[in-house]
Amino acid sequence: MTEEEATLLGNAILAEVTNSLSIPQIRLAAAASGIDASRIPARSEAQGGSGSRAEVAPALLQLYAELPIDRKERALPILAERVMEAGDRPRDRLIHLLGQHGYQFYNGALVQVGVLDAREAQHLPRTATSELAKAISRLADNDESGAITAACGAVDATTTALYEKHNLGDPAASFQTKVNTAINRLGIIARLERELMEIGVSPVDAHRIAEEVHEATKHATEALQVIRRTTGDVHGTKPTYTRIVYDTIKWSAAICGLLEGE
Repeated sequence: MTEEEATLLGNAILAEVTNSLSIPQIRLAAAASGIDASRIPARSEAQGGSGSRAEVAPALLQLYAELPIDRKERALPILAERVMEAGDRPRDRLIHLLGQHGYQFYNGALVQVGVLDAREAQHLPRTATSELAKAISRLADNDESGAITAACGAVDATTTALYEKHNLGDPAASFQTKVNTAINRLGIIARLERELMEIGVSPVDAHRIAEEVHEATKHATEALQVIRRTTGDVHGTKPTYTRIVYDTIKWSAAICGLLEGE
């Protein structure tokens, strides 16, 4: 997401935050998103304070504008979620407004319409959708190294969340270690084998397919790790072939899809 996009979406979402939420709710939403809520007027005029909406709205916009781009990207889905939870009318207004700007709020993430198909996104962990959409967008903008970083970031975010959820150990472990540990410790291949048999695949074939998927995933993870390491420091100074980058995004999506539901 560029600074311009973050500003555009921030202004749109914050307009609905101040329109749909009470002043105490606005301050809570701001705090949850990482904005310094202590600098937002606390009480409404009816409560004897100076915190009218006419003062809260510009204060909130200013505080958001002061955030660096990475924190803006983290804040936006949190703020959008608070509006979505405020009721059907605020939810519908925000969906319509985001659509006018070319975005949708899906699975806890802001995704460009048409960049990551919602039909595909529903089969991916919410930790992956935003980064994969970013990867595809960067590829379209000829930023191959950025696309690889985002694609691998989807796998990183998904495995880190699983490490924390299931207490799998040090989330700072290497990229490849995290994927392999999550697959082994959570019994994902055994689950796949059971699901194959549930749809009528014979036990022998189900076992063989599951093992092949396991091997393919390990190879794909190793490929992602090597590609990211090789291209991570070139900053566009070395040619990176579009086909390889596109394959990298799809490998990442496949790994994240395998981890969905855990």
